[in-house]
Amino acid sequence: MKLIKNFYSSKVGLLPTLVVFSTLLVIATLFSVTLFFGNVLQKVLENQIGNKALAISKSISFMPEIINLVEKNDPNHELQKIITTIQQSIDAEFIVIGDENGIRFSHPNKKLIGEHMVGEDNNRALIYGEYYISKAVGTLGPSLRGKSPIFNKKGEIIGIVSVGYLEDKVKTIVDEHHKQLLGYLYIALFVELLVATLLSSKLKHSLLGYEPEELSRLFMEKKAILNSVKEAILAVDQYGKLTLSNDVANYYFGLNNKSITLPLELQKYLLSGNEMRDATIEVNNIDYICNLSPIINDKQTIGMVITCRKKDEIDAIVWELTHTKQYAERLREKKHEFSNLLHLISGYIQIGEYDKAIEIISENHLPDERIIEQFKKMINDPVVASIFIGKYYYAFEKGVVLELDDNSSIQEIIHPSISKHFVTIFGNVINNAIDAALNSEIKKIKLFITDIGNDIVFEIEDSGKGIDEQMIEKIFEKGFTTKGEFHSGYGLFFVKNTLELMNGFITIVPSNYGTITSIYIPKKVEI
Repeated sequence: MKLIKNFYSSKVGLLPTLVVFSTLLVIATLFSVTLFFGNVLQKVLENQIGNKALAISKSISFMPEIINLVEKNDPNHELQKIITTIQQSIDAEFIVIGDENGIRFSHPNKKLIGEHMVGEDNNRALIYGEYYISKAVGTLGPSLRGKSPIFNKKGEIIGIVSVGYLEDKVKTIVDEHHKQLLGYLYIALFVELLVATLLSSKLKHSLLGYEPEELSRLFMEKKAILNSVKEAILAVDQYGKLTLSNDVANYYFGLNNKSITLPLELQKYLLSGNEMRDATIEVNNIDYICNLSPIINDKQTIGMVITCRKKDEIDAIVWELTHTKQYAERLREKKHEFSNLLHLISGYIQIGEYDKAIEIISENHLPDERIIEQFKKMINDPVVASIFIGKYYYAFEKGVVLELDDNSSIQEIIHPSISKHFVTIFGNVINNAIDAALNSEIKKIKLFITDIGNDIVFEIEDSGKGIDEQMIEKIFEKGFTTKGEFHSGYGLFFVKNTLELMNGFITIVPSNYGTITSIYIPKKVEI
């Protein structure tokens, strides 16, 4: 068993594996045949030989000449000659005729004539008149015998006929048949090895030359790769039956291990067999960007593969890239502006106009480091402080004044499962406030944040033109924007969805000269 386990766990090719296990199977078959069919064959042959011996003994017991001589006690010893002649024409080892007392009239060994028959198996014939087969040890050794009583014309038992075959001869016959059967099995073993070789070659060709352990590894790698990507991946056969799906696809389309069909919206594209790139497909009122590719074998389409991603997610990525690009452009502009400013300062220094150089440096061209220190002192959470400081620099570059309310305070470190969403929430809301302030004369926004109580409360007030109360609910819709075609309208949509995930909420109300946005986030929430 250990040898088989080691062989199975080792890296053995398909051909040796099939040959070894097929050989073991045939050997096991040979062994079982030797034990089981050998015993069955022996019993069958013994039964046939016994019936043959009984049939011969019956025939002899019915012969009138034999009956007459036995009834007269064979006065001239004629029975021995008659039986010898009969025995020469058949293959029985012995034919013995006895009287009603079991005294022999004939025997292969003439010296035993006149003596009592041995074996103690004559009573059923001599007493009860039965015809039967028995096994006993006689003068010639263990034998299989057919016993028949001899009746006279009055129906009286006057003698017995015993026809026997020695067990050694029976065993020889069984062995001959057994060898013949084993010969057929050895031929079957050779044929099995040949078939195993051809089958393994055929299987390996069907498996594209891969060994089973290689296919197993490829399958595990394929499963890991499929579930590592963020796109939904599906595969179907030529009838539209699902053959493969990754975890993302199961989540998108509500599939499970029992699902074999796809939504109807996808089936009509998959059954077409046409390749498609970046196609927008609506499933259950959700837009997906999909790519479809046919699976081709021998110039025939045997299935389709489709990859999908929610359009919202792709739009969000595009929005982030666009925003990053715009921010990079602004940085380049500020770089040139700051470079020109340095050149001007350098020029004043070189001509000796130090007062003017100092005056330019003292102007509001650089961020106030004291405000940065204020952020660090009042906000102990590094994530919130980093976001606010980053937005302070961003607002400064845009020409907007960003102030932190003196009553603001974050005393505790916020759990990472919550703070990881602050970039989306605070970043979008502060960016909107900066954009709104740009369109006003004051160009100012004010922040307030506190973690007193069970919630994190964030409030931002801008100096913009405000917002129409009828549009407050609409601004949270996906794709809605009032900033023009260069903005996606996904910022507040993402903010609201993220807050709902965290059991928080957002309110927007007009102020005296702008808009006040308030956000409430529970401190303890499982996401």
